[in-house]
Amino acid sequence: MFIKTQKCGSTTLQNIFLRYGYKNDLISALPSKGNLLGYPNGFKPSLIPRRLLPPEGKVDIFALHTRVAFEEQMKVLHSDARWVTVLREPASQFESFYNYFNLKKYFKKDLAEFKDIPVANISLPRYRGFFGKNQMTFVMGYPDSISGEPLHQAVEELDRLFDLVLIYEHWDESLILLRHLLCWSLHDVVAFKKNSRGRRKKLALDPEMRRTLRELNYADVELYEHFLAKHRWPRKSFRSGTSGTSTAAIAQRGRRRRGKLRKEARKEPKQRDLGTR
Repeated sequence: MFIKTQKCGSTTLQNIFLRYGYKNDLISALPSKGNLLGYPNGFKPSLIPRRLLPPEGKVDIFALHTRVAFEEQMKVLHSDARWVTVLREPASQFESFYNYFNLKKYFKKDLAEFKDIPVANISLPRYRGFFGKNQMTFVMGYPDSISGEPLHQAVEELDRLFDLVLIYEHWDESLILLRHLLCWSLHDVVAFKKNSRGRRKKLALDPEMRRTLRELNYADVELYEHFLAKHRWPRKSFRSGTSGTSTAAIAQRGRRRRGKLRKEARKEPKQRDLGTR
């Protein structure tokens, strides 16, 4: 079960999961059309057409946009399903999705204007129910206004739910942890960047702007900082080599493998669409 978070490298990760499923003839959760499966209004098993499910009604991979709804999602997952997601530093994540989706047209303000407005006066009603503040927390199934003790409890609940939370700022190490969690080969986690802004302008966040965006997305900050701290211990183990393979060695092998795959891709007359099988 992969919970896809916007502008956190999640489309690249989705491609890894769908590619693995295609290669190994696994069943992926798919809607009748589009790429949303319970987002933003919540997942129900009926959203997956019966014709796209095996006789037992269980899928091997769920990697489309959704929100966490554990009990409902487990109705279509195997009991031993691993739960994985990815988080990104909240100010950078907010800047990325705000500009990528051109949300200034909806909120009627450029992101650079935010630092001149007291955070308490910044109103961000969710755009069509899809986008707003505390976006990562919202995807995790909680209201974007959650705070205080309910927020602390929510983070603890998510800690118990997820087998692995990848960190965007520690991408290579995260892929190594994913590989070991799923007992995959290095080839299985080779990544090609998907849905990035490329050469499109990116707003440089000065310290004041970063503070404003982190205060605005306070719930995402608590969520991110919790899992970032938890992420440090296995990273340290891999860096020291105590886990059997250093991150530097695996990252180097990954770069070589990506180069080889790019060469192979140029020879292919046409790539198959892994997401619509």
